[in-house]
Amino acid sequence: MKPIKLAMTAFGPYKDKEVIDFTELNGHRLFLVSGNTGAGKTSIFDAICFALYGEASGEDRSDSRQLRSQFASDDVYTSVEFEFELKNRTYRILRQLPHVKQGNKSATGEKYEFVETTGGREKMMVDRYMVRQINERMQSLIGLTKDQFSQIVMLPQGEFRKLLTSDTENKEEIMRRIFRTHLFKYVAEALNEKRRSAQNGCELAERDLKMHITGLRLALSEREGSELHRLLDEEHYNTHQVLDALDAELAFYEAEKANRAAQLEADIKRHKELLERYHQAAMLNEQFAELERKRSERERRELQLPEMERERARLALAEKTLPLQVQERHAAAAAEDAREKERQLQAAGGAKRQADEAYRAAEEAYKREEGLAERREELVRGLERLNRDLPVVRELDAKRASVERIGKEASQAQAELAAVEGAVAARQEERKKLADQVRALDEQVRRLPEMSEKLERMRAEVKVLQDCLQLTRELRDASSDEAGKQRLFETAAQEYGKLEEAWLAGQAGWLAGHLHDGMPCPVCGSAEHPHKAMAGEDMPSREALEQQRSRRSELESQYLAAKSRRELLNTQLEAKEQEAAALGYAADGAAGGAAGEGGEIERAYQSLVEEGKQLSAAVKQMKADQEAADELKKQLAQAEETMEALQREREEKSASLQSRRTALATEQALYEQALNSVPEAIRSLAALERRLAETEAERAKLEAAWRAAQQQFQQARERQAAAAAELAGAERQLAEASARRDRAAADFDAGLQRAGFAADAEYQQAKLPDAAREELKRAIERFDAELATVRRQAEELEAQLKGKERADLALLSEETARLEQQVEQSRQSLAKAQDHLDRGAEGRERIVQADKVWREAERHYQLVKDLYDVVRGDNRFKISFERYLLIEFLDRILHAANLRLQSISGGQFYLARSDRLEKHGKQSGLGLDVFDNYTGQYRDVKTLSGGEKFNASLCLALGMADVIQAYEGGISLETMFIDEGFGSLDEESLGKAIDTLIELQQTGRMIGIISHVQELKQAIPAVLEVKKSVEGFSYTRFRVS
Repeated sequence: MKPIKLAMTAFGPYKDKEVIDFTELNGHRLFLVSGNTGAGKTSIFDAICFALYGEASGEDRSDSRQLRSQFASDDVYTSVEFEFELKNRTYRILRQLPHVKQGNKSATGEKYEFVETTGGREKMMVDRYMVRQINERMQSLIGLTKDQFSQIVMLPQGEFRKLLTSDTENKEEIMRRIFRTHLFKYVAEALNEKRRSAQNGCELAERDLKMHITGLRLALSEREGSELHRLLDEEHYNTHQVLDALDAELAFYEAEKANRAAQLEADIKRHKELLERYHQAAMLNEQFAELERKRSERERRELQLPEMERERARLALAEKTLPLQVQERHAAAAAEDAREKERQLQAAGGAKRQADEAYRAAEEAYKREEGLAERREELVRGLERLNRDLPVVRELDAKRASVERIGKEASQAQAELAAVEGAVAARQEERKKLADQVRALDEQVRRLPEMSEKLERMRAEVKVLQDCLQLTRELRDASSDEAGKQRLFETAAQEYGKLEEAWLAGQAGWLAGHLHDGMPCPVCGSAEHPHKAMAGEDMPSREALEQQRSRRSELESQYLAAKSRRELLNTQLEAKEQEAAALGYAADGAAGGAAGEGGEIERAYQSLVEEGKQLSAAVKQMKADQEAADELKKQLAQAEETMEALQREREEKSASLQSRRTALATEQALYEQALNSVPEAIRSLAALERRLAETEAERAKLEAAWRAAQQQFQQARERQAAAAAELAGAERQLAEASARRDRAAADFDAGLQRAGFAADAEYQQAKLPDAAREELKRAIERFDAELATVRRQAEELEAQLKGKERADLALLSEETARLEQQVEQSRQSLAKAQDHLDRGAEGRERIVQADKVWREAERHYQLVKDLYDVVRGDNRFKISFERYLLIEFLDRILHAANLRLQSISGGQFYLARSDRLEKHGKQSGLGLDVFDNYTGQYRDVKTLSGGEKFNASLCLALGMADVIQAYEGGISLETMFIDEGFGSLDEESLGKAIDTLIELQQTGRMIGIISHVQELKQAIPAVLEVKKSVEGFSYTRFRVS
């Protein structure tokens, strides 16, 4: 990520919009951010971090509401717009914070933008400008979270050392995202899920095995001497014991099955033999019964013989009527045909009468229409005249319509012209009023620039005087504080002097008490001690003396600090009074004299404040008038444009009206000329067309009536001739049908006499329908056949049963039933034995399979559990598989970091991965130690001094950036920002750190540094200067040498 442009508005110490264009570095990749304390150097890094992640760079500035500038106007929103390059693509992000404006109850102004810039066009990077979507998209682009960004790319005050001193879990979280080893974390989670699944599967398989074993108790009935049931009654047993006992149980039921099968076979054999005897006896008895049935049937049939003879006579008589039935039907058909011909004759006579009547009516209508021929010719001649006049009248009607249309257009143009002239007059009046108002407001705001400049000067003077008054109060308080601390220190010094004298005197007496004759004195060396010192009774102890000395030193430090603060405030006040003097507010005497209560500066400050309020109100009113004048000028310009447009429109409307009037006069003259050439009766096109339509309708009606009369007369004449012909034919057909009827009746009567029927009634009684006759014939034949069959069957049975007797079936049935019951009992016993064998074998197979499944599930569970324990780090080293991989990356980072650290530290230090275990069983493996070549020992990195920690942290961050850049193409670390830390380095270490950074920027990486160190300003040619204005807000500029 390379910065291109940063714009901060109302952000931190920056009042208005402050733009930092990094392209002004002109190729310099190492630059220094320099400025006084509180000028806003760190705010630049905060703005970049806020634009990317929505938070400032340091933890103490995490609340975004604290980022708003206190200098900003109420109508200006706090925002940061950052343009940067990432992987050769350019992006722009804007974050604007909402705030509650004066007079409002809720916050407004919140705004977000995140786009990619390509060829001057912008493309949204998210679907909707929502904070969560922007943060997620930005994090995915950079590849780092905000915390990781603060420890690797942007190193704020006190933050980037966390990477050096953090524990294993924190380093793991940082490196996991960088090197994308989170997949191995997911692997561990997936293995844990598989472990739980395998454990559940093992437990389920074990429960399934136990269920199948206990199910044997229900599957196999308990019997005396069963080893299996005895084993199942015990509390503990294994699968092998159960299978052995089950095999013994199956062997028992196998022997039982063989015995039951032999018994069943013997019973079935006896039952089959008895059943055969029973079936033979039953057949014999059935034959005796059949003989009795046949004898009864034969007797019944022989009794029906007289009746059947009578039926045979009736059938013979019915068959004699068959030839006569044909003649009968022929005579009936001839009679019916004669009757039909008579009806047709009657119908033909009626049709002839109707045709005669229709002919007379059609003849009258034909003669009547024939008399209207002269009227039809007259209507044709009238139509020809009207059609000749039609084009002329149509042209006249078109001219009349044109005259009316042009007249309406002229009236409309007259109305539009009047409306435009009215609008022109109104706009002229409005323009005059606006011009007067603009002149008046311009006169009122003529002195606005002068008064605005005066107000700015007055505000600067008020700020200087206000600082003088504030420093005066602080100096008064500091002087009082110094005097009090001086008194406390002098008192403590006097008390310490007294204690010291008493303690020294007491020491002489103590030494004398331990001297003996002949022993040399430790002071003078003499072996004789004629005048020994006497020990005092009130000698203070060493602890009391040390306590008093510590108290004196502490009070001395407090006194000196108060004195330094008083001198600093006095110096600052003198500088401010010099600024006040330059502005014309001179002090009367010592520093603070003029700034005290009632002094000249105090009076001038109050006067300026009051005058500033009045001037500010006047400037505010003038600005409002200026805005009003600008708005009125816009309205005046719009009025001028509207006036010009209205005048052009008036000219167009006037020309249009004149054109319409000329056209109307021309059309009116042409219309009147055409009107005189047409008869008055047909001047109206509607009347002419109506008259033409009426004439045509009458002509068409008469023509249609004439054609209809002709057609109807012809048709009536044809129908009359046809009716006469049909009547003659009907009379002839009736005569022929009557003759045929008479001949058919005579033939039928002769047939009756030849067949022996005395009369027609006798014939009708003997006649049978075809179906009844055939059924009677079949019934006679069927009776004869059945009688012959039953006689033959009875004779055959009598021959077969001659000398035989009926059998006792009841006795045989009882014996058969008893044997059937015995066979069923044997079959049930065999089925029970087989069922025990089947259930036992099935249970054994299930137990074997369940045992196999359980053992496989237990083996799989142990395998997955062992693998999961290895991956999650459940070992004596407390190192997970993911951390094992991260250790390799950390070793590479440490190698890259030590290349710089050994140079910066003069070979004294190099970083090493710690082998010690974390406390409380926490995960280990990523902790850091430092090896000190001066002592030849390892120690915790937390024991390094402030400067040493800075060097180690800087090298570690640079080393991590090198490894990431080489390993991970998805994360681009082309820029690094460092805030402070160089002030803790000595001259030699500082020089080496500068050399390292200069060497680093030669690899193409941009590095920005915030520091007060003068050597950095001299060594780095590109400097971003951050300065404060006299009003207190800050501004920036690049200085590139």
